[in-house]
Amino acid sequence: MPARVSWYEKDHIILFTLSDVLTLAELEETAEEIWALAAEVREPVDMIFDYRATTTFPRGGLSIVREGNFGLPTLDRVALVGHEPLVEMMVITLTRTTYRPDPTIHASLEDAANFLRRMAKEDANRL
Repeated sequence: MPARVSWYEKDHIILFTLSDVLTLAELEETAEEIWALAAEVREPVDMIFDYRATTTFPRGGLSIVREGNFGLPTLDRVALVGHEPLVEMMVITLTRTTYRPDPTIHASLEDAANFLRRMAKEDANRL
């Protein structure tokens, strides 16, 4: 499936992975999955947005990601894993509209997770 959601680190970091060919319906499904995962915990959660295998984004998809994925009230930080400047620009714009810190950009999932762990520890907003 081109859009997948799972825990990268149970109860702390959600992994949202995209690949081609992505549809609006798949983005909507993942938004629901992200909200369901986050509802399992009371603390803030972070998200790794892995778009390394994505070359195109469906028309209308950004509003789904903004409202469905980044609109999550308990979402704290977003870390990007990928290398496409257009996607980076779009996600930075989306996170700013939700008043979140700018996402950070990383070369690997582990780099992203380590950053998110360190920031959560510094923020002291997790158990």
